[in-house]
Amino acid sequence: MKPYNPPTCPFCGRVIAKPTYLPIGFSDLEAGICECGSVYVCDVTGFNRGTAFVEALLIACAGDWDLAWNLEYNEDYKEIWIENYDLSSHSIMPSSEKKRGVLCFLRLVDEIREAKELKLKKLLDKSNKEKEIPKVEKRKLSKEEIKDLIEKKEISLLIAYHIAEPLNLNILQKLLYYPEITFRKKAIVALGEIAKVLVNIYPEKVLELLKRLLYASADSAASAWGSLEAVGEIIGNTEERFSIFVKNLLAFMNYPEYRPYVLYALYRIAEKNPQTLKQHSYLKLLNYLEDSSPEIQGLILKIFEKLNSKEILSYLNSLDPEKDFEFFNYETFSLEKVFLKELIENIKKEG
Repeated sequence: MKPYNPPTCPFCGRVIAKPTYLPIGFSDLEAGICECGSVYVCDVTGFNRGTAFVEALLIACAGDWDLAWNLEYNEDYKEIWIENYDLSSHSIMPSSEKKRGVLCFLRLVDEIREAKELKLKKLLDKSNKEKEIPKVEKRKLSKEEIKDLIEKKEISLLIAYHIAEPLNLNILQKLLYYPEITFRKKAIVALGEIAKVLVNIYPEKVLELLKRLLYASADSAASAWGSLEAVGEIIGNTEERFSIFVKNLLAFMNYPEYRPYVLYALYRIAEKNPQTLKQHSYLKLLNYLEDSSPEIQGLILKIFEKLNSKEILSYLNSLDPEKDFEFFNYETFSLEKVFLKELIENIKKEG
């Protein structure tokens, strides 16, 4: 029997791989990406073409809804439909054997496609890493079990248990208020790693947690120990997904007792996800430099250093370079003494 023809990309002529599910957070239909950068989505019924088109457009835009809805056909992208496709055999069937399946091919113009290429690659890399996460039974862990996993740096296993049972987030949240600073910071960092994966599977659970953390912080100064820093860690690990909550963090700067926690949260965002912080009114932090403690001044300096923001240069001469503060180093998970003089010199050198 003569073999059926595998489908080829209408934009470049290459034979394409069989569409599959892309676990990147916004793809529900079988899809694929050609080597030339075109995106293709399969509608096995032939009746959900609108959904297939939206999926293809959203994948091509790397999940950027605002961009997707503002693109113009023929101007910003081209779409081509391949009829009579059979997913099970990954073939274009002859006209004598009617199949309802269709493939929607979509290709953005080079300028837009290249701008989104890196973001899409990161999403696909994330999905591949998620495949390495072990399978575990669905159950709620105890505080001691989660604490033990954090101490042993069993982050993949910790992520796996949260994927299997997202309610484990509630248990982990309680460890954000652990009295010993080193473990508290470890719990915060672990939560950020969990959120990085969980946001692509249960985004609503991560959103609920963010809201709970902000509400908890507003209840009392004591509860802000780990909650505000955890908000920053989540924002820093999820790109622009929850960038809207940066303004909530900045609002807590109005209260002196919250400032160290807010600044550590913003520092981690500046370190991991600087563009997200730059989209917000971070320059208001300059208002807190004068007459503040060396810790507050030092943290603000570190944030502006990470952002490579020149606006702080004119404020440096008003600071006492001989002052020092204890800074928590996230690489060594320990406190270290830092002199303002070192930070000032680094910023002036980069400026």
